[in-house]
Amino acid sequence: MLQSPRPITPTDVGIHYDRLDWFYRSFWGEHLHHGIWEAGDSHSVEEGTTRLLELLLAPLEPGPATRIIDIGCGYGADARRIAEQSGASVTGLTISRSQAERARRGPAPGRGTVRIEEGDWLHNDFPDHSFDAGLAIESLAHMPDKEAFFGELHRVLVPGGRTALACWTVTPDPTTLEHLLLRHLCLEGTLPSLGTVENYCQFAERADLAVVACRDLTELVEPTWQLIARRILLALPQPRFLGPALGLALRRPPLVFSIPAMILAYRTGALRYSAFWLENRS
Repeated sequence: MLQSPRPITPTDVGIHYDRLDWFYRSFWGEHLHHGIWEAGDSHSVEEGTTRLLELLLAPLEPGPATRIIDIGCGYGADARRIAEQSGASVTGLTISRSQAERARRGPAPGRGTVRIEEGDWLHNDFPDHSFDAGLAIESLAHMPDKEAFFGELHRVLVPGGRTALACWTVTPDPTTLEHLLLRHLCLEGTLPSLGTVENYCQFAERADLAVVACRDLTELVEPTWQLIARRILLALPQPRFLGPALGLALRRPPLVFSIPAMILAYRTGALRYSAFWLENRS
């Protein structure tokens, strides 16, 4: 496991998303995760993020009777889409007060139900075996205790329940430059640690979760960061963006280098984007 240079708590993660709420919504909207991009893409955020969601959900086969926990639900966009398309009952959990408040104000789906809760996944009070399926897109990296993350999945899922997990993974032996890049991303992204594919497979197995499949999606999602960078550069000359962006850069100068660092980390192979599908054995 690659550790952050300083300890990062769930409270730190919530503060991070609350303070950067304006930035995330201005440049990425309510879909706070990578997308899958294809040749000739229209660069629609909704299309790209929907492709990733659909790829992750397909093996779960959600239906009207399915109870789903969305761990790290952001603004609730994925939860609403899942409920609308499948009729499932989706519970979204976020550590951010800003995200929870905005998600609760979102439109109710025409099918299914969506319930948004603010809280810490590692200290949740969901009853045992209360969900049929789980979804965690890019939330594992924010967990200080990665092994406990999988333990909670095992506890709240019914026997045979499935989970789709998308997360960053790191190379087992980063070079000095790669190590510096990853430590920077941990600090600025409030990531307590980053694990390898092998780490996460081991944690899942110890929690009695079978790893049904694992897939490297790096090449499909990597254009996400070029797209975000392009959007920022196009928006900055506008007065309504320039002032807040400059203020943010002055308060947190290292944050300015986070997007270039992310792009470089992907290009060097230090950082990968992996998808896992898990099944609860008991």
